[in-house]
Amino acid sequence: MHDPTGRVFRLCPDGRLDCLISNGPSPNGLVLSPDEAVLFVAMTRDNSIWRVPLMRDGGVGKVGRFSLFFGTSGPDGLTMDQKGRLFVAHASLGHVFVMAPNGETIARIKSCAGATCTNLVLESANGTLLITESSAGSVLMADLAHFP
Repeated sequence: MHDPTGRVFRLCPDGRLDCLISNGPSPNGLVLSPDEAVLFVAMTRDNSIWRVPLMRDGGVGKVGRFSLFFGTSGPDGLTMDQKGRLFVAHASLGHVFVMAPNGETIARIKSCAGATCTNLVLESANGTLLITESSAGSVLMADLAHFP
């Protein structure tokens, strides 16, 4: 956090490159809300998720912290389902945190392989969450078919 100069860029269809964030402490995972009106960014060294409103004119609204975590590292990979629930792989806690659209933690999925959950993806066809756990070199599966 002593050098918050991480940047997040957007490549526009016309080829223009816009800098959306220029002061991020280690920006990492990125995901858009289902309506593509908000960008969520994992700020690993800040141990938080930032919420970046995307304006219709191409600008950025007021950026703020969506959620704050703890631990020796921070959030890494992100994904979001069609209900707007944010899934956060945490790189030092061995969990995937599930956040409601209002930022409340509504569930945690604990790794059975190690404490370094680094990335994840939702397979929407069958309701499966795939999680990479880098300390063990594993790919884990969580069945979300009956997840609330």
